[in-house]
Amino acid sequence: MKNYLSKVILLSIVFLCLTSNFSFAEVDGDTPVDISDYAKNMQPGWNLGNTYDAVGEDETAWGNPYVTKELIEKIAEEGFKSIRIPITFDQRMDTDGDYLIDQDFLIRIDQTIQWALEEELYVMINVHHDSWVWIENGMQENHDQTVARFNAIWTQLADHYKDYSVKLMFESINEPRFSGTEEESLNYLDELNESFYEIVRKSGGNNDIRPLVIPTLHTGSEPVYLERLDSFIETLDDPNIIATVHYYGFWPFSVNIARATRFNDEVKNDIITVFDRVHDTFTAKGIPVIIGEYGLLGFDTDIGAIQQGEKLKFFEFMTHYAQEKNLVHMLWDNGQHLNRNTLEWSDSEFFEMLQTSWDTRSAVPDDNFIYLEKGKEWTDKSLTFELNGNEFLEVSMNNQLLEENEDYTINENTITFKKSFLQSISSEETGSIATIHIAFTDGVDWNIDVRQFSRPQLGEAEGSTVSFKIPAEFNGDQLATMEAYYEDGSIAGPQNWTSFKEFGYTFSPNYDDGYIELNENFFNETNDGLVNLTFYFWSGKTVEYTIEKSEKTVKSASGDVPAKEFTDIFSGHWAKDAIQLLANKGILNGYPNGTFRPDSTISRAEIAQIVAAGLDLEAGNINTRFKDVTGKEWYANNLYALAENNVIAGFTDGTFRPTAKVTRAELAAILGRALESTEVELPSNNKTIEDFTDAAKIPEWAKDDIETIIQHDIMQGFPNGRFFATDFATRAEAAAALGNFLKKVKGWPPL
Repeated sequence: MKNYLSKVILLSIVFLCLTSNFSFAEVDGDTPVDISDYAKNMQPGWNLGNTYDAVGEDETAWGNPYVTKELIEKIAEEGFKSIRIPITFDQRMDTDGDYLIDQDFLIRIDQTIQWALEEELYVMINVHHDSWVWIENGMQENHDQTVARFNAIWTQLADHYKDYSVKLMFESINEPRFSGTEEESLNYLDELNESFYEIVRKSGGNNDIRPLVIPTLHTGSEPVYLERLDSFIETLDDPNIIATVHYYGFWPFSVNIARATRFNDEVKNDIITVFDRVHDTFTAKGIPVIIGEYGLLGFDTDIGAIQQGEKLKFFEFMTHYAQEKNLVHMLWDNGQHLNRNTLEWSDSEFFEMLQTSWDTRSAVPDDNFIYLEKGKEWTDKSLTFELNGNEFLEVSMNNQLLEENEDYTINENTITFKKSFLQSISSEETGSIATIHIAFTDGVDWNIDVRQFSRPQLGEAEGSTVSFKIPAEFNGDQLATMEAYYEDGSIAGPQNWTSFKEFGYTFSPNYDDGYIELNENFFNETNDGLVNLTFYFWSGKTVEYTIEKSEKTVKSASGDVPAKEFTDIFSGHWAKDAIQLLANKGILNGYPNGTFRPDSTISRAEIAQIVAAGLDLEAGNINTRFKDVTGKEWYANNLYALAENNVIAGFTDGTFRPTAKVTRAELAAILGRALESTEVELPSNNKTIEDFTDAAKIPEWAKDDIETIIQHDIMQGFPNGRFFATDFATRAEAAAALGNFLKKVKGWPPL
């Protein structure tokens, strides 16, 4: 490798000798720079990450190959207008004396800059990981030497590049952070930025007008950081200053933690809030802003950590809104996006969305998948799009156009695929069975993954805290997130402010080899003992699994503590049989601490979930809307299924009120309508509501359903002769009633 690098350096020297005049200014020091146009012409940008910034022997230390001219040409061909070249100097310079930068290393930087300028790219160089390697602690612990070393870097760079085109810009420091208080940190940053500014501006050549890029503390967008940088820039009174921040999205979504699996309003509003704040602080005042890095943090563990459709929606909107606010955006790419060996994009859909969003908006769907459960009756399936000014153009599969009104229908922004069409593409296999291509008048077309699945199954396992692999038959389903609790109900694992763990960092699925791995990041912060896990899948299914950790060993323990036995359901409890039956069939669950809480009330969302599960209804059509249900909630598909079958209804104001408590009258009404939907004929005991002493208190709308339910012994009154229709139903009452219902309708064991 050293021999290869020596050859590269030798060729670089020859190259620079032959093209030495190319590096000189395209505009001289007397020609002013229009900084607004300068920034506009940089859009969009790309980062040559994990290369010259790598902390190691050379530019390949972090896994990327040597930079080539072909790579830089590829970046320009793909439409990028600027390139950020992060550079770490720590191990490539003397650590005392004059702090001289290694000249062979600098030659490689020169060559890369030359290639970029040849492609008419704007170029940014900086001091990168030095920010945390030696500057972070050094400013407080060894202040003078740290400042001297920082100044030496920029003194050498400023002199070395002073006659280069002003399309080369300097960024003082990457993601600056410091030991000490926040106020001390802000002062340290001001000090370094001021040194940087004075050194460059006084170094001659084109450096008196060269655009300089100044970061906020942490390159964050918090108001205090923006305001401090705004004040600093104001004191410079220099028209050629650009502010920079970084943006990696709403953090829980960016890493897939805390069940933030969706690009929802919370994620979108974070983009709007941050970009508005940055724009109002700088851009509105004529100070350009570069988002020097953007992406999703989950990419560092797996580019699939965020579900594909949700990922694409994030980048579509983020790119659009950055441009609406005139913020230059530069994609962080450490090799995860553009493969630098093949020069191919690792995720072509991702890059297509990125590239398209530079010029126009794309329609985006609520889901880019359709799940169809094997062995269940299928229904029509709908996808609703935010059209963003576009219209549906055509729908195809296997390069064959589908027939509107025969295979699908379109109603405004919703496309519905008919049950008959879905049945026609069914398969004996699980997994992806078809890809439906939806084209629009402009923007990106969408590929909808049609997946046939059955409930995932997890097997027993033994392993270590370094790597514990749970055998998994995914059966066509895909994992969304994982929840972890101890037996006492407290949260297990790292980041214990949320029970939903970080995808990739603590757990990850392997679909090819059939397992879910829990890694040492999870176990390092997990106590010994039993841990109850719940795996959530994109189909809406959940699977529970119990493990036992003992020092460095881990094993499955689902059989040791029966998950369907509840500590607060004693042997003589009147509803025990119903509760256990429904729990064993996966229709209802208890709480992570092993309790069922039979006397607690039950919400409308919970009752919708368990009744739909008991009826085995296919997930519902999202056209059935309630004002207070977005379609993304855990209960939404089952609620829609019930609504489509007229089992459950909303209120006159169009709401569902999912958290509202269910009364006994409502429970009876739901089960009465459910019975009607099954068209099952049951014998009657001829009881009437008039048999109850409180019949007058039964709501008019519920009388028929209550009478139906009591005539078939699905619900009963109380020993005192009352029905208590307006009292809230308990979890035990709901379980008993549903158990009786399923006994009658499905012939389940008597309770």
